[in-house]
Amino acid sequence: MKNYGDRKLTSFSVMRAYANVILGIRGLFFLLPYLGTVIWKFFLLQYLQKIHLRRIKITSVDHELDTTVPFREDYAGIYLDFINYWIRPLSMMFKKFGHMKGLKLCAEWFRRISLAYNEAYKVYSKNLTTTRRPSPKTKAVKNIQKADPHYCCVPSLHIAVIVLTISFYRMLLAREDFTEDERKNFNEEIYSHGVEIAESVLYMKQHSVNCIPAALYMVTKIAPDIMTVEIAEELIKDLFVKAEDVTEENKNKIKAHIQKFYHELLSESELFGHWSVPVLNWIKNYTAYTE
Repeated sequence: MKNYGDRKLTSFSVMRAYANVILGIRGLFFLLPYLGTVIWKFFLLQYLQKIHLRRIKITSVDHELDTTVPFREDYAGIYLDFINYWIRPLSMMFKKFGHMKGLKLCAEWFRRISLAYNEAYKVYSKNLTTTRRPSPKTKAVKNIQKADPHYCCVPSLHIAVIVLTISFYRMLLAREDFTEDERKNFNEEIYSHGVEIAESVLYMKQHSVNCIPAALYMVTKIAPDIMTVEIAEELIKDLFVKAEDVTEENKNKIKAHIQKFYHELLSESELFGHWSVPVLNWIKNYTAYTE
């Protein structure tokens, strides 16, 4: 078995993952349900609302701290790398373990990510959420805003999938036959790029600081075997560490807000039968910040 400890995940072709999953009944068996979930419970949900074929309450969730992060259109590439971010490790596994075992591990991943979309829908279908987005100047961001109705903010699926990817691969790299170099390098790359994408959702004004703790909380509740409070707090701590365009004071305020809200949701979840109830209660009672 080859050792890929000296390779970056970005060097693995995403097309290999697509090809291996699509070229086979077993792959389509778990790919098609995932695609159906994303289409019906994320994209169509928003588009039907936009053209008034669905009528779900929409709540603004802007927070004053959102204004402390500048609008950075140059983060569009990082923001859009969200999908390839979790596909590249799948490509790596096909390369390392071959088609059959790769498919088995892919199926395990798709069960996790499908669950995240299905669970988030339990909030979206009852109360949609949005934030204010500045008028863009670049074509890339104009296209993003044009294509995205922007009604599924809380919980942020960008953030949910990031922490799901981090926690899933920490588990998988420890469990499967990887070398120490592979474990160390892949985990570090997945984590560091995940933090960059998490920051991009605020830079791009696609989410509020309120959207992040709700997502961390959701994954903590729906995937407790892999997602821990420690992983959530690690990500919060490392947000904007290298940023030079957010003041240290505001970095600390953002992190304190996210951590406080995350732990409030965890505490309130003990009182209810389903994780979504505290989130829906918060949305119902929230008054958005307006400049």
